[in-house]
Amino acid sequence: LAKTTQPISMDSYEGQEVNITCSHNNIGTSDYIMWYQQFPSQGPRFIIQGYKTNVINEVASLFIPADRKSSTLSLPGVSLSDTAVYYCLVGDTQ
Repeated sequence: LAKTTQPISMDSYEGQEVNITCSHNNIGTSDYIMWYQQFPSQGPRFIIQGYKTNVINEVASLFIPADRKSSTLSLPGVSLSDTAVYYCLVGDTQ
């Protein structure tokens, strides 16, 4: 796994779109970018992954620039129930 850096915390209002950016400058050419969500007293839950192109699913969007040295997780219309820890991981498997 490559080293990643992301914000320690973020504040938002209900209904807002939240964008969380993760830096991964030493990403390998075959590495995928994966995002997870973790609620208190629970294990991490997979949200979304991408390789070289932007990805959208029913939960979130993942934006990946051409150099792949960062990624941005976008959560549309957040609510209080979205309060969690969000992890960015980079590696060759989910």
